[in-house]
Amino acid sequence: MDSQKIEYNGFHESTQSDSRSSTEVESLMGDKNMWHDVDLGSPIRQTKRDKLFSTLKSWRWTFDTVLLLVIVTLLVRDQWRQSAVLQDANIWQFGQDFTGVGPKFSSKITKFAPDESYAPNDTAEFFTDEVLDKWNQLMPLGMGFVWVNDTEQYHDLPTPIMWPEKTVFTTSATHQLHCLFAIVQTYSGLTSGHEIPDDHHWHMIHCFDYLRQAIMCSADMALEGLETTFPDHNGGSDGWDSKHVCRDWDQVKSYLESVRAYDDQLIY
Repeated sequence: MDSQKIEYNGFHESTQSDSRSSTEVESLMGDKNMWHDVDLGSPIRQTKRDKLFSTLKSWRWTFDTVLLLVIVTLLVRDQWRQSAVLQDANIWQFGQDFTGVGPKFSSKITKFAPDESYAPNDTAEFFTDEVLDKWNQLMPLGMGFVWVNDTEQYHDLPTPIMWPEKTVFTTSATHQLHCLFAIVQTYSGLTSGHEIPDDHHWHMIHCFDYLRQAIMCSADMALEGLETTFPDHNGGSDGWDSKHVCRDWDQVKSYLESVRAYDDQLIY
């Protein structure tokens, strides 16, 4: 009995001991993380490629940030350049003196309307004092000849007109009016038998070419409608009753008179 009990007890103890060992092994095998830790014991050595990818990944946000800043800088630079171009384009007002001497003038809407008092249908009337006075009154005092001081502060100035003790230039608008007057004068004289200046031929040739370029320069794009004054009513346009964006001529005259080189007011 005692022997069997001892054996039984021994068997029992041995069984318990084996059971504990088996349980510990199963426990270790069942817990993969623990088994992994026990098996490896230290971090996996990375390959060179893994290290490269890891380095690139760690610098990714820095690279993205720098790239974004470069893109933003380029966009801002382009916008600045476009703005600078627009500003440069707007330095000169349309029809303004390019040299920087003259100021900017305001504009106003003006409707063209017929006025034969400057070029009467009876061309002989052109030479009356009344008509000639109307032409003279178109000109500012000084006839558009301006006295420019401190020429060093300006640029692209043309060669000055010969004038005693003053640096003097004329202006395109008054020159154009003078040319138009000369054309009307010549035509009126030829058609009415009135005496005309001896230099009318070369003067006309000059004015034709000068006014051609002046018209192309201004390139007035105002729309014009059906004629109302043509004798044959041919369906074309006479330009009357059309609205134009014009410079304020009163401002122009006032300025030209303020810088005039002398006091004459003739359009001859």
